[in-house]
Amino acid sequence: MQRHTIDVFMGFGGVHPAERERAVRWGGYLEAPMLVIALWILLDWYLITNDMLDARSRLKLDWVVWGFFLLETCALTLLTQDKIRHLTRNWANIAIIVLAFPPLFEVNEKFGILRLIRLAFLLGFFSHNFRIVMNVLRQNHLGKTLVVSAILITGAGILIAGIDPAIKSPVDGIWWAWVTVTTVGYGDVVPASVAGRVFASLLILMGICLVSLITANVSAYLLYRSSQKEIRYEQRELRKLLEMEDRMVELEKKVDTILEVLQKNKN
Repeated sequence: MQRHTIDVFMGFGGVHPAERERAVRWGGYLEAPMLVIALWILLDWYLITNDMLDARSRLKLDWVVWGFFLLETCALTLLTQDKIRHLTRNWANIAIIVLAFPPLFEVNEKFGILRLIRLAFLLGFFSHNFRIVMNVLRQNHLGKTLVVSAILITGAGILIAGIDPAIKSPVDGIWWAWVTVTTVGYGDVVPASVAGRVFASLLILMGICLVSLITANVSAYLLYRSSQKEIRYEQRELRKLLEMEDRMVELEKKVDTILEVLQKNKN
């Protein structure tokens, strides 16, 4: 609930979970294109900052980004039942559409600073996804496990600096420990002694277990989200059935009333 409140406050509330099934489904479909747009906005900012785009190419790309925001906002608004609520929950999209209108950038160079408004979208987008990661970490106390693991890995790095003569300092040891536990193995820092290599083997095993633990928790979280969607769908269908049942009861009452009136008229 808190996550949704923060998203709505920032203007990136998305489609309300209680909205029409079709609107919720299309909101999910558009998340992947929004990720591409988010990455492009970041790349676009880098290219503009380093003056690596000519004015014509820049304007074309501005139109593409602006057009996608317009398309996404209009499409989801049309699909939703409560359109005012949807626009209120996603006020940041409207701000981007109005203030980052590409022709404004041509009127005066000073308006080019309005491109930075699109970076606010990145803030909301990555904030939303960061909270998803935090939800994953809360599953089965994974967050505490990662904190303890980080402390152990850092301690192992300091320890290896005292065990192996090839690792000259604790800083090198900590770097080596993190590279080893992630099973990357750059090879810039390598233990030379037998004790150091045995220690490295144990650290690699720890890394494999940690990656497996994270993978299992991510899978469990995705299954949980999927089951929640199914539950919401079943609840919507149940509400529809209950509404139909209520209508049937009302119709039966009306039919009974009509039959009573007809019976009285016959008598």
